[in-house]
Parts: sequence; structure tokens; C-alpha cells
Amino acid sequence: IGLLPHLPELVPSHWNISGEADAYINKTLAVFLFPSITLTLTAFLQVFRKIDPRKKNYEQFRTAWGMIQTTITAYFAYLYAFSFYLAMNPEKAIEPFIFVGIGVLLILIGNYLGKVRQNYFIGIKTPWTLDNERVWNKTNRLAGWLFVGAGIIIILEAIVRLWVAPVSFAAIGIAVVIPVIYSYLFYGKEQK
Repeated sequence: IGLLPHLPELVPSHWNISGEADAYINKTLAVFLFPSITLTLTAFLQVFRKIDPRKKNYEQFRTAWGMIQTTITAYFAYLYAFSFYLAMNPEKAIEPFIFVGIGVLLILIGNYLGKVRQNYFIGIKTPWTLDNERVWNKTNRLAGWLFVGAGIIIILEAIVRLWVAPVSFAAIGIAVVIPVIYSYLFYGKEQK
């Protein structure tokens, strides 16, 4: 709220693929909306755990679940902070901020992904991982390594700034698609 007098009347709320602000909201709404979204997400994460058919498994990865929740909440707080920074410094480029944030998010989640046990809300959830605990564990361990690798690539590319968006989307795509394919192939092997 202390920022309110220093913000322009309209605060960027969305940027296009070129890093240009293409949507704005009133500064008063922005000051209250961004934290409200973060609080709502935090509440939903608690609800997801309670309604998950495999909620008993959460005890097995309580620390990892707590760290993932904290990481997601911190990422939204980071988005909140840099949105206001960019509103007050419109000449600054958004790419380094957004992509470094995404890279750090992937690294932190990747570090805990291998510890996550079968559930319906977080992790690589395919028919094969949900059907076989061993496939779940191996797939999510692999995904954790790939998320960390993708995060490092994204941070480096955000610093170098050659092809930030294409490299970042490719790294995320690979980090998601490879575990899905792996889960299918490993499940088939386990069935034999």
C-alpha cells in the first residue's frame, strides 16, 4: 500500500511474447488483486491436498509438499514485486525478470519432484504413473532432473538474451514431454 502514491495510474498486468505490456489495470486494483491471487492459490493448494483421493500419501512427502507450496507462493510474490518495479521503470525489459523467475521456479520444484509420492495434483500424472508406484517414482525423479536442467538453461538464456522465449519454451517442453514418454515406455516394460 505504501507503493500506491508512486505507481502510475495504470499498472501492466500482462506482457506479450515480445515482452511488451499489452494489458493494464488500475493501480489500486493491482495492489490488492495480486496478493489476493496468491492467497487464493495458497488456499487452493490446501484444498487440493484434502480432496485428493491419495491424501494419505502426502504424509510421505510432507517436507517436499511444503517446499513446493512455498516456492509457488514465493514465485507469485516475485511476480507481484517485479510488476510494480516495471510499472515504475517502463524502460526496463521484462524478459530477464520473468525468465529468471521461471528458471528458479523450475530448479526449486525440480529439486523436490523426485520426493513427491503418488497424488492427483502435483508431479507427472499420467495413466501409467498413477497406476504403478514404481513408474511414478522413476518418472518424477527423471522429471526433477529435467526441470532443474531446464531451469538452468532458462536462467542462462535470460542472461545472454539471444532467443529467450523460444529456448525457454523448448526447455520446458522437453522437461515435460520426456517424462510422459518415459512413463509410458517404463510402464510397458514393467508389465512384461
